[in-house]
Amino acid sequence: MEWNCLYDKLIVRRRPAVEQVGTLAVPEAHRKAQNVGTVVATGSGRLVAGNANVVPLTIKVGMSVLFSAFAGVPLEGEDPDLLILREDEILAFKP
Repeated sequence: MEWNCLYDKLIVRRRPAVEQVGTLAVPEAHRKAQNVGTVVATGSGRLVAGNANVVPLTIKVGMSVLFSAFAGVPLEGEDPDLLILREDEILAFKP
């Protein structure tokens, strides 16, 4: 299913958790969800308070982004690796 976003929202696919470091396997209890992902969908832009202007987003589809561990809302039922974030929850990006 293809998702579309509203306004300043983004859909990000997280990178999978690290399962191995070198030749050592990381136990399930110590695997963490990554705070890095790739943008798969964006909204049209941010609404500016006081007028009806929409400011285009800086983040584009395909960019790699870094976000906080507690940022966003996971899409549990569809795909656990997908998150819905606001553009202001993005800490850094790489084109």
